[in-house]
Amino acid sequence: MAEDPQSQGVPAVVKDPAPEVAVLVEEEEAPKVDAEVGKTLDDNSVVKPCAPKEKRDFPMRETVISLGSGGELRFNWFVSLFGLAFLWGISIYCMVEPDNAKVTLDKWFAETIQYFTWFYIVGNPIMTFFIFWLAYRYGNIKLGHKDAEPEFSDMSYFAMLFSAGVGVGLFFYGVSEPLWHQNSNYFSDAGYRSQDEIDQWALEITLYHWGFAGWSPYIMIAICCGLASYAFDLPLTVRSCFYPIFGEYIWGWIGDAIDGWSVVMTVAGVCTSLGLGVIQITTGLQRLEWVDPTKTELTGVYVAIIWIVTAFATISVVTGLKMGIKFLSVLGFSLGCLILFLCFVMEKSYYLMNLLVQTTGFYMQWSIFQVPFWTDSFGSLNPGEGRSVDGNSSETWWIGAWTVFYMAWWVAWACFVGLFIARISKNRTIRSVVFGVFLAPTAYAIIWFSFMGGIGLRQARQALELEKLGTDFFQDPAHYQSDSSEFCYDVPQEDVYVDGVEDPIFVNTLPGITPVCKFDTTSSPAAWFNVMYSYSYPGTGPDGNFGGFGQFLSGLSIFTLAIYFITSSDSGSLVVDTLASNGAEEHHWLQRVFWAFTEGGVATGLLVAGGSDALGALQAASIVFGLPFNFLIIIMCWCILVMCRTLEEHGQANENMD
Repeated sequence: MAEDPQSQGVPAVVKDPAPEVAVLVEEEEAPKVDAEVGKTLDDNSVVKPCAPKEKRDFPMRETVISLGSGGELRFNWFVSLFGLAFLWGISIYCMVEPDNAKVTLDKWFAETIQYFTWFYIVGNPIMTFFIFWLAYRYGNIKLGHKDAEPEFSDMSYFAMLFSAGVGVGLFFYGVSEPLWHQNSNYFSDAGYRSQDEIDQWALEITLYHWGFAGWSPYIMIAICCGLASYAFDLPLTVRSCFYPIFGEYIWGWIGDAIDGWSVVMTVAGVCTSLGLGVIQITTGLQRLEWVDPTKTELTGVYVAIIWIVTAFATISVVTGLKMGIKFLSVLGFSLGCLILFLCFVMEKSYYLMNLLVQTTGFYMQWSIFQVPFWTDSFGSLNPGEGRSVDGNSSETWWIGAWTVFYMAWWVAWACFVGLFIARISKNRTIRSVVFGVFLAPTAYAIIWFSFMGGIGLRQARQALELEKLGTDFFQDPAHYQSDSSEFCYDVPQEDVYVDGVEDPIFVNTLPGITPVCKFDTTSSPAAWFNVMYSYSYPGTGPDGNFGGFGQFLSGLSIFTLAIYFITSSDSGSLVVDTLASNGAEEHHWLQRVFWAFTEGGVATGLLVAGGSDALGALQAASIVFGLPFNFLIIIMCWCILVMCRTLEEHGQANENMD
């Protein structure tokens, strides 16, 4: 017989007499648990599906504070204090000693990369293959009850998950990342490949980072939490995913630790992204001259932007998921599509369509098996350890700074985005979730990076072409250099002829697009705005003084980027409040405001005290501390399998769907 859980401080859960109502364990007494591994040993104790009903009460810690207005605050004091203490502890360390914090945490990050590259790399395709198999084998099972309907339309659903998951990053890296990957890595080594091959591999590596690999951790947590909450009536928290392992003991300190850690990772991820993102917004504002371009002390600007975003995020999260968050998500996604369309029609459109088709095939060929397993084992060897003597190896730092960083960062964000996706995926089938969260965003990423990254690559190549023409025919590589930047070149708007050469040395088939810029690695956020300002169309307009589309596109980009930051912040506040309140989906608005202001406060403190170094230190910390979550997410494969089998055995698989 299992030991009475009451004797261990865990209240027993009595079996519900109604046969169709949620039954958490088949036996009335708690399952035996191995103290060392936490494995459920009682084979008769299984999770059973539930019928629609009001949420059950679970024996979790909860503090209730009554307010004079008649409302009340409800939260788990341990989860909240654990998250706040750990978050502010590491944040204060980064604020007080930003230099030492960055050195220490960068060292931890480097050691994590050194010893666990293989784990981060192999863990992701395991998730990817499991998700595809899950959609095939259990695709008809709903994250909810059999006859219930989804809460959101497909358009609203996609816009919200997209805004929370990757919206900001597509602006930040849309042009710059393919340019970064033109060198330093195995796939771009000029000793083996032409420039055409290098640029195609640059797009491939970018899309590997932003395709299936990015969404795998998100969808794992989304499906696991969604099944546990909406099919089995458990709280919408990360701890509920592990009920098949820990049973009733998940409501004690083990579950509190899991949810508390999830709070830390969620707030840290939102804060660092909020802080780092304002740097790009400020770059755009300086380009528009709304902020003095010569100004170097920008702390006040950063703080103002953070609190403007936080204020709007607070308004959004107070109005709730179905109003503020939904509206802003759809608005941000629509504006992003508008920018993408305008750039497409003003660029060399058939080149972009060719590149889209070519890149899609390249992605399907290389991003399923080869690239996801690439650890760059030889390229990461240092001199004296067997490094290549031909000089053609990749840089030792590249795999850690890019691929492993991305795999770790997606895991660090997985609690936030995964739980948010679970919330908006209620009553959808697993196949629908996989299509909406896995296939559709990957397809959109291929379009986005093929167009925006393709534009950046073409213009950088044209800049190099003009530099070479200046050298070959005018003995001056800066002959076409723009006055605005040493990295940019003015494109001649007419064909160029020189004495002694019958044919033109330059033929302009894209009049109006100038200047074009090479990539400045010291200011990567500027790459996006360089593209926006390239659509200048000089000499056009009634008086020949049309200022071009640069200001309009840059202003629209900044506004859209701010919308995406707001949706990330308000979604993060909603998720943290859900975790801190034991999975409750309805909270007092003061709790949401508290977490929204906490995010803004941490980001402000880090920027004021240590600038980008302090933010980078917190970012490194969240990635290092996310290592255990990579292991937990893989364990979720088994938990999901147990829940799906249980639903199928009890006839809850929706055989008529899809």
